[in-house]
Amino acid sequence: MPLPDEKALMPIEATRVEVSAQPEVVARVLQKLQEQTQELAQTLARRQVNLVLASGSGDSWFAAQAVRLAWERYAAVPFEALQAYEYAAYGRPGVDERTAHFVISSSGRPTTTWDALDRALDSPAYVVGITDKTATDNPFMVKPPVALVPGAVKLGWPAQTTTATIALLLNLAVAFGQARGYLNDSEAARLFRQLNDLPSLMTEVLDRSIPWAEMMAPTLSQQRIYTFVGGGSSFAVAQTGAALMAEGPQEVGQALMVEEFHHALRVATLQKGDPVVLIAPAGESEMRIRDTARVVKGWGARLIVLVTPGTADLIESPEDGFYLPEVEEPFSPLLTLLPLHALSIALAESKVTSGYQRPESVPK
Repeated sequence: MPLPDEKALMPIEATRVEVSAQPEVVARVLQKLQEQTQELAQTLARRQVNLVLASGSGDSWFAAQAVRLAWERYAAVPFEALQAYEYAAYGRPGVDERTAHFVISSSGRPTTTWDALDRALDSPAYVVGITDKTATDNPFMVKPPVALVPGAVKLGWPAQTTTATIALLLNLAVAFGQARGYLNDSEAARLFRQLNDLPSLMTEVLDRSIPWAEMMAPTLSQQRIYTFVGGGSSFAVAQTGAALMAEGPQEVGQALMVEEFHHALRVATLQKGDPVVLIAPAGESEMRIRDTARVVKGWGARLIVLVTPGTADLIESPEDGFYLPEVEEPFSPLLTLLPLHALSIALAESKVTSGYQRPESVPK
């Protein structure tokens, strides 16, 4: 007897509800946490922070990678996203009192990220916990001197937990850049306005993403390997896309930096029709993005491109990709992730309709 969706790991219907609520969640993060964000930015400026680390696993790690460009562009400080277990096991030298370290765990449940938190707290860095759970036994709430709570929900596969953390850290990057005097008040105000406009853009993108994904899913029903390619912040989106393939339709996803796609004969591993999803907002890596599009088409693989107005010529028909509004490149993950969320749901539904049984559990 088929397992009901609600009994499966990461139910499809729960994911659909959580994906749809992302604009509201991001708006709440930007509004309700603004005062705490500004206070923390001032604290980091007083401490003369000149290095920012962020540790997490899964989508928490991807979210940290997605905001690196914002911190380096708007606050002019090096930003390094650390895989939490790797940091817990191997550490990271060069940390001192002018280092800030965000340790991210949406659930706060016992994982190796607990070990990363303890290692960070044992260092001279100023540690900030980021978690969606306010329980008094959640170490990410009670151990660090400061905890930020986006308040995202995850019963299905990750969606809100990714975008809410990204929105929080983008907002903090701009606030810190202003607090340390790198951004003038006028430029900071412009960036804050664009951030606060993003929830309405997210709503518009989601409204179009769902029918697009439903159109795309039948054309991809025989595909088992998906390649996601991006540069800058979009590489984090590519990594999230690859993870969504495992979490949703349970297919193989691989993520590559745009330059790495052109090394080690990776294109030769693609077969005719294999989907390559190119995350292509206009930005600094556009030249290599265009090279990749040309190579994928020339090889005979299937190119699917997420574009903004500056790269819209890469799409010739609706099945070639998805159009997104133009925003600052560091802010683009909040939009480019959304059609990938919708596509993962549509592909998962299509596979279940064809008789696939999603697992109830996996080995521990």
